[in-house]
Amino acid sequence: MNRRLFALALAGIVVLGACTGDEDPEPTTSTAAPVETTVPEAADPELYLMLMWHQHQPFYPLDDDGNVTRPWVRVHATKDYVDMATTVAAYPDVHATFNLTPVLLTQIQDFLDGTRDLYWVHTEVPADQLTDEQKAFVLRRFFDTNEGIVARFPRYAALAEIRSAAGGPDAPVDTLTTDEYRDLQVLWNLAWTDPDFLAEEPLASLVAKGEGFTEEDKAALLGEHERIVGLVFDAHADLWEAGQIEVTTTPLAHPILPLIIDTDASAEGDPSAVLPSNRFSETDDAALQVSRGLELAEDLLGRRPTGMWPGEGAVSQLAASVMAREGVEWIATGEPVLAAALGLGESFPRGEGDVPDDASELYRPHAATFANTEPLPIFFRDLRLSDLVGFEYSGTDGEVAADDFIARLEAIKDTLGPSPDGTPWVVSVILDGENAWEHYPNDGKEFLNALYAGLSDTAWLETITPSEYLDRHGDPDPLPGDVFPGSWFQASYATWIGEDEEATAWEYLYEAREAIKNAERRGADQETIDAAMEPMLFAEGSDWFWWYGADQSSGDDGYFDRAYRAWLRRVYEALGDDVPASVQIPIIPATPVVPDQEPSGEAVSPVIDGTVENDEWAGATVHDLDGTLFLAGLDADSLSLAMPAPDEPVRIALGVPSADAYRGTSPAGVEVGFGVTHELFISPTSEAPGYVACLIAIEGGSCFGSEADEGVVSLDEFAVGLGEMEISIPTEVLGTLEPGDRVAFRWMEPDLAPASAPGAIQVPDVSNVEIRFEALDPIGDDTGTGSYTYATDGVFAPGSYDLTRFTAGVEGDDIVFSFEVDAAVRNPWGSPVGLSIQTFDIYIDADPGAGTGARLFIDGRNASLGPDDGWDVALTVEGWDSALYLASPDGTTEETKPTIGIVTLAEKGKVLVRVPAELLPSGDPAEWGYAVAVMGQEGYPSGGVRRIRDVNPTAEQWRFGGAPGDSVNHTRIMDLVLPEEGGVQGGPGEQARLLSELPSFDGTQAEITADDVALVPLVVSP
Repeated sequence: MNRRLFALALAGIVVLGACTGDEDPEPTTSTAAPVETTVPEAADPELYLMLMWHQHQPFYPLDDDGNVTRPWVRVHATKDYVDMATTVAAYPDVHATFNLTPVLLTQIQDFLDGTRDLYWVHTEVPADQLTDEQKAFVLRRFFDTNEGIVARFPRYAALAEIRSAAGGPDAPVDTLTTDEYRDLQVLWNLAWTDPDFLAEEPLASLVAKGEGFTEEDKAALLGEHERIVGLVFDAHADLWEAGQIEVTTTPLAHPILPLIIDTDASAEGDPSAVLPSNRFSETDDAALQVSRGLELAEDLLGRRPTGMWPGEGAVSQLAASVMAREGVEWIATGEPVLAAALGLGESFPRGEGDVPDDASELYRPHAATFANTEPLPIFFRDLRLSDLVGFEYSGTDGEVAADDFIARLEAIKDTLGPSPDGTPWVVSVILDGENAWEHYPNDGKEFLNALYAGLSDTAWLETITPSEYLDRHGDPDPLPGDVFPGSWFQASYATWIGEDEEATAWEYLYEAREAIKNAERRGADQETIDAAMEPMLFAEGSDWFWWYGADQSSGDDGYFDRAYRAWLRRVYEALGDDVPASVQIPIIPATPVVPDQEPSGEAVSPVIDGTVENDEWAGATVHDLDGTLFLAGLDADSLSLAMPAPDEPVRIALGVPSADAYRGTSPAGVEVGFGVTHELFISPTSEAPGYVACLIAIEGGSCFGSEADEGVVSLDEFAVGLGEMEISIPTEVLGTLEPGDRVAFRWMEPDLAPASAPGAIQVPDVSNVEIRFEALDPIGDDTGTGSYTYATDGVFAPGSYDLTRFTAGVEGDDIVFSFEVDAAVRNPWGSPVGLSIQTFDIYIDADPGAGTGARLFIDGRNASLGPDDGWDVALTVEGWDSALYLASPDGTTEETKPTIGIVTLAEKGKVLVRVPAELLPSGDPAEWGYAVAVMGQEGYPSGGVRRIRDVNPTAEQWRFGGAPGDSVNHTRIMDLVLPEEGGVQGGPGEQARLLSELPSFDGTQAEITADDVALVPLVVSP
């Protein structure tokens, strides 16, 4: 490897450029010089801190032109990877561990070899030569950064306001001038550059210039990005050689190694997991993943790592033995793995100051032991301390946060006292070293410098790497039993296996691996097998499985689904086999386009007479397909469609959730975005009645085949009028349709339509619910405590959190709840149930006034019932991870995940929820007491908060505003159901008064009790 003298490069990285005068714009805060420290006299520490920064990116696929489709490897290199290492270098007494994954290292090397990402490509194009398509990309994607970073650059913030006023990401391409597009090209890349580099030339001049950039400015900026990326390898290799850091890696493709060894390993931590029908079990692949990962790191960094952070910290007894046999000398994983092994549950119970009750177990490594392999030391991540840095300290002053972190370490030290054998305790803090900093002021500079300075100055504390610890103190004591199967944040693998989508993905993986085995049995040469195994190993990576199912969402999960299936396709292509139809069918169906007219949610039952009457089709889904109107509606008996009478054959793909898909592409070989279960074929014919129509549910089926063809149904109920066609398809031939199901559709011939994505027809809720309880809520009180405001992004439309009506009713064996808000319910992030931005909670007290059950609401709501009430069942309803909570008479609660039905009637602003009555208290819903609330759904919540959005003092793009600045216990509820008449006299201001009355509280979110938050009354029938 071409080795540079890193010590010389360091001076240019750490030392700041000259400060600008007050009259110059200051879009970024310059980094203060490293804090002066006094080195304490050498002494045995009372506590070690093992601080590990995990650096990883998924393997982003290339487009047809060979460009990487996402920029995150490059821009995290320019903003995070180099400065995270050099900041440590500025504090010689701080030792840290950096985990660099082979997937990340490979993509950095690809960049150095000339591969570029789409954002780079769109930056290089001279602004006056951008096509409309390129302008649309820049206008949509070049605001992909944190709103706080945008605000550092005045011109960038002004351009964001221009775009927002013109319609946001979908604003017309003429929204910006040529000069504004050029400024945007420059500013996005500046925003993704570390402030240290922005304070030095040549970038300091661009920052000072602020706007009016030239093509030469842009070229200089890209040249600097290329230079910075080139520092990544040596920045780590030289510090590693100097002994200040230790570098570790993961298995090659960042797999969930225990599941590569045996998917059945998931059952121990998640007995209810949905597993693939074929068990995936490839121990040899797991060993190859480990050895290849170590080799790649050695090739690119010049030295072989001895330790390993397994992909997602996922471990098991078998996985640990594989790593030990491949020469790994220590590993690290999450606290839940040790807690479960010790019988403590998902994590260590914590007492005062968040110190674990069994701290002496957590704060020392343990060794996994094997029959024929040397023991393998394991370090266990402190969940709370790691999450504070990763998710919570970003909202706190940097020095205050650093002081709090060290104070927590001191509390651990004081609680534990000296260890029995004199070996200092070791606290392991492990987290992403890249994703948190954009949420911190000034990229986390103040926090990191204050933290490292404080760690350097603390006499009783020493930072240490795992290998240093083991060199000094030898092998640790063995675990009390086998390594419990779990990961960095859960004592299971439920994020990567256990749901239907995940089971399908593992099934596809099994089939691809079997294809390689079949090729071996056929006598394929080793070159062919090796060529197929390369994409096979990368298909085994964890990054694809993370996004399947309802437990995680990226906002574009289909992107990762396509990437995963592309790796599988390469396996078959390398073998020379036909690519199975299943690989061409999305596991995650494409997010449907928004129709030009949303369905009403009512049944649509037109008379099929060839004349499209507006009143008959009033509640239909309507799409304008380049001037061609396509109408669709459902009732209990039929799917009705209306369109212009075709003058050439038409083939329309349908995807019914309950039916088996048999293809995923159009006849031209283009993916349609969902699994095709039926094809509607309509063709003009010379014979009466002038058209032939049929429904095909079999590969290769045809309207003109034998009447005995299975899977082909002739359709006789259609009519053609003056240029219009109406056609009816019996629902009985489509399969089972449940209320809320979405039947996907897309014209495949003559052209794909809708062009950008499939459409969808929602099955209406045609039920006959007997309403037993109803409560109306005033309009305009969606302000929480009276001061709350919506987040500023355009997805948070006015009225979205303004509850207006709640009902509870009975139909058959179900209890049906409904929520209504004062706005259409939009689905900007593609939830499978049509619900993206809201979370609704219901708390049910079957015996109001008895005082039994739980009082405190679900984590993070920061509200509770009064002392005379207690909820028996709570239901939280959202787009991905709804749950039912059961409360015991003593107030303890349990979260469950039963199957519930959710129907979103978007235009009505209504959400219907069906729950089997057997899961709810017995008795009449009319006699229950209810507390009903709406919050903002959040996929990445703060610590101790269950999936709802924070309320900050000032509203931001993704955060509500109006909270008291010094409060931990303020509510995150935007609106309650408090009727002006009936069981609770709501009236103007009553909600605001209730939610704003907060007891004094100086603890943490995890310490909140029912008496530390606002009290909410039950709503009962009058």
